[in-house]
Amino acid sequence: MTPLRDSVKRVSDTKGLSVKQIVNLCECSRSHFYKVLDGQRLPSDALQNKLMQVLEIDKVTLEALIEATQQSKEQLKNTKVQSTNQKHLQQYKINSKLLACTLVLLLTAIAYLLFQENQLSNSQKVELQTGFATKFIKDVTIPDGTPIAVNTSFTKTWRVQNIGSVPWQDKRLKRMTPQDPNLCYSVDSIALPTVKPGEIIDISIEFTTPRYPGTCRTDWKMVDTSGNLIFPAKKALYSIVHVVEEKL
Repeated sequence: MTPLRDSVKRVSDTKGLSVKQIVNLCECSRSHFYKVLDGQRLPSDALQNKLMQVLEIDKVTLEALIEATQQSKEQLKNTKVQSTNQKHLQQYKINSKLLACTLVLLLTAIAYLLFQENQLSNSQKVELQTGFATKFIKDVTIPDGTPIAVNTSFTKTWRVQNIGSVPWQDKRLKRMTPQDPNLCYSVDSIALPTVKPGEIIDISIEFTTPRYPGTCRTDWKMVDTSGNLIFPAKKALYSIVHVVEEKL
């Protein structure tokens, strides 16, 4: 299994998405998608952006996975052209290359974990200084990848908790994604109720899908009355739906 295939399988297992749903989220053909996973073709810039969203990784990590996948392809190619008269030498080379590939994957994973730890550390510092802290609990409605027909209204609800030491007062949830005819329409922001430390609330946004099929993602963050981000280092709340032609 190539590094990219392994990453896609991890997302499939953790998020409960089928490979078909992941292909739909990446907005490309299945044959092209598998050629990229197998290292037979390099992904376009558009597909790289979709893969970063689906796999929830940054560009540096994705490029490392692509490079490792290309190396895996070359290793497989080199293995096939080995002479049968050099069987023992061939096995030694294969093992060496597999070890090298494993080391590349391990270093990539370590780099990603260090990046995530650094991001988390920065976020924690901000929270300690301000007293603001939040925890995402779950998607109450419309899980990621849900198919919804074109020109259809739906309500997305997230459940979050104030795990900080100060209440949330006079705060709004603001749409970070620009309004676009090809994306789901919604209001630009909603007012949030006062939320005491430890309190859990459900936040709901009403959306309308666009006129054409595709993948629709919107991101949302909490802001104060001046529009300043409350949690600048944290990932946004987001909604991803697959807009389909027919009504289900």
